Amino acid sequence: MEASKFQQLKDELFVYISNVNYENELTEEFRQKFYRLIELCTFSMMSSGDNFFAQFLIQLKREMKLDLPSALGTRMTKEGFVMYFNPAVFLNCSLLEMQALIKHEIYHIMSGHHIRQRALRYKYSSLAVSLAMDISINQYIVNLPLWMDNIDSVRNSYNVDLKDELTMEQYADKIQEAIDKLKKDANKNDESDKLDFEEGYIKREHDEETVHDFWNINVDFDEQAIKETVKKLAENASKGKLPESIEQLYRELNRKSEVTWKDYLKRLLGTLPAGYKKTITRRDRRQPERLDLRGKLSRHIAEIAVAIDISGSVTDKEIEEIMSEVFSIVRNYPSDITIIECDSDIRRVYKASNIKQIKKKVNTRGNTKFTPVFEYLAKNRLRNHVLIYFTDGLGEEELGITPVHKNTIWVLTEKGEELSLKKSYGVVKKLSNVKVKEKEYEYAPNAIKEYRMLEWSSF
Repeated sequence: MEASKFQQLKDELFVYISNVNYENELTEEFRQKFYRLIELCTFSMMSSGDNFFAQFLIQLKREMKLDLPSALGTRMTKEGFVMYFNPAVFLNCSLLEMQALIKHEIYHIMSGHHIRQRALRYKYSSLAVSLAMDISINQYIVNLPLWMDNIDSVRNSYNVDLKDELTMEQYADKIQEAIDKLKKDANKNDESDKLDFEEGYIKREHDEETVHDFWNINVDFDEQAIKETVKKLAENASKGKLPESIEQLYRELNRKSEVTWKDYLKRLLGTLPAGYKKTITRRDRRQPERLDLRGKLSRHIAEIAVAIDISGSVTDKEIEEIMSEVFSIVRNYPSDITIIECDSDIRRVYKASNIKQIKKKVNTRGNTKFTPVFEYLAKNRLRNHVLIYFTDGLGEEELGITPVHKNTIWVLTEKGEELSLKKSYGVVKKLSNVKVKEKEYEYAPNAIKEYRMLEWSSF
């Protein structure tokens, strides 16, 4: 591709977009030429050794979104991932910056951020989550525009000590603490810096706080289906040598994964009847000739009991993370969630409908016994509940009662431990599949060194 041809087309499009204010003013000719510019950018990536990213992009549907508060972004739809471009921001970038931004979005997809960020939004602000996702991948990308955040800029802006190569979950926790401290010191309000835009008005600047918000529109997708989609995209793009950091993510995608407690819970949702509702579309079974009587249909609700072994090593923070996952899973279902804290006896039982209602666990010194929880469920006739029992697994060998409820999911919180019960009356899973791990999405350690060298050589 001739550089002059690309630059000429870019300049022409930039002049045009600079003189319009609303999306409906864009002509079809502009749209066609803009997509041609994206093609030229893609061909340039192929010729410069970035074949994986070019082949990945070719598989994505591309659309314009001029109210997008950044140059581009991605969203999962029923047809797959779509990459959205805002020409008003994108055309301000050089060719190398455009390529870097495309890589940035593909790193989001490969890292599973569209899935992983959902649970974090129950705990942290949009800004903290957005910054955490971006700096966790921007460490591995050179030539990003100056307005894109990196570890150094976040360190300086929020006065927070951040190390390289942490997970997005770890960054979110540290950044939120820094944001809360700054707001407390400055007595700022969350909404003070937000701006309202007229509908249809073109946005021309990057806004880190809101750039990923549109990911959560139409989010009724199966996580495993999304992972399979990403895996297929990566397989089709992985012809030839892969960047070292992408190769790590590619191996992660291809690693065979067992069914987690979250996956198992999702399979059970919507199958647990809780009472009945009247309907005019079904006649009463006992008196079908009586047209004045309404029939009944089962009312489905997610009834969940979460038992927490407070004699074990589960911390308050881990309880919060666990419950964030539970609330994320049941968000689209009518739900009834009961928290049961138990060691050798039931210590506290309470209801919770959101993460803010989760209480710090009661501190006791009792041993672990499983039977009291099963007795509580039987005594209170919680037959339709799914029991999720978080424990280190070290309790009785036999339950003192036969369970009366429908399903039990044992989640072991201690690595290497086994459930002490000879008969579990349910499925046994490991918490390690859902806990935040130090290197859950581990990139190649040399990638950062390469980034630093390229970064300094560009000056």
